[in-house]
Amino acid sequence: MILVKDYSEYSELYRVLVFFGVLFLLISISGIFGNLAWAAPLEQENSTYPRTVTDDQDKVVTLLKEPHRIISLAPSNTEILFSLGLDDNIVGDTDYCNYPEDAIGKSKIGGFSTVSIEKVMALKPDLVIAANGNNPDTITRIRDLGVPVYYSQAGNMDNILTTIEKIGYITGRSDTAEGLSKDLNTRAEKIEEKSKEKITHPTVAHVIWYDPIYVSGKNTFQDELINLAGGVNVFDKKDGHQIASVEELLSSNPDIILVNSGSGMGSNGSEIADYFKSDNRLSGLKAIKNNNIIIVDSDTADRAGPRLWDLLEKIAQEIQSF
Repeated sequence: MILVKDYSEYSELYRVLVFFGVLFLLISISGIFGNLAWAAPLEQENSTYPRTVTDDQDKVVTLLKEPHRIISLAPSNTEILFSLGLDDNIVGDTDYCNYPEDAIGKSKIGGFSTVSIEKVMALKPDLVIAANGNNPDTITRIRDLGVPVYYSQAGNMDNILTTIEKIGYITGRSDTAEGLSKDLNTRAEKIEEKSKEKITHPTVAHVIWYDPIYVSGKNTFQDELINLAGGVNVFDKKDGHQIASVEELLSSNPDIILVNSGSGMGSNGSEIADYFKSDNRLSGLKAIKNNNIIIVDSDTADRAGPRLWDLLEKIAQEIQSF
């Protein structure tokens, strides 16, 4: 008699072993790819580039590598780039970029609103820093040619600090930018705290030009500087930079008058101050009678750059000692 052995129990055991074997294999494979999946984001997070920011036109600006050939299309941005230690990376700037002195020696790409695209592209930039006042078509054309463009439009001093930090980030100077931003903010806070201790606050007018008389109203850097320093802007009812009549000036009768000088103000740096001192109609103003006219450098006063904090300290000394 032939005996047939029952292998069913072994078949069941075999199936169990196969099931766990396959399960182990799947877990192992999953673990391998899982580690790779975690490694990819980690590597991207720790890598220096690419870096991405959103500029003041709400454009996303991405740099795949650290920029070594930068062009500035505005004096304010040139000053920021120099303050971040990017002197050697700047290959071109505008005809009006005159600070610091080394900016004068850079290759010129045209005026503030008359940028030459041909000159820009000839310098082979890997980053262009633009600003409000540049021709919009020029900025678009440069972008279309494949060059990353960061557009800056700082409307107040906080915006300037943000601009410094963003430019610092995309150029690989984050530590320098954060340190500079913190220092500037601390300087402003000290002045503001001291101004709050004063009981009286002198009235101030900032005059950009005299024929006609142009003054700084609210929503300007100059208005912000006056307030931080402890003064009261007599033209804070005007928005932006506007014309003021002689009658308005006489009616406001400021304790202190800040007047611009320097680039664009004629050959005589104190031309506006001379006008106020020589015009008999204005001789009754308190600021004129008490000789409280403060001359400020227009390049410093009108640029959205770090030197605004130097000017703040200068006018604060005058206003807080009034």
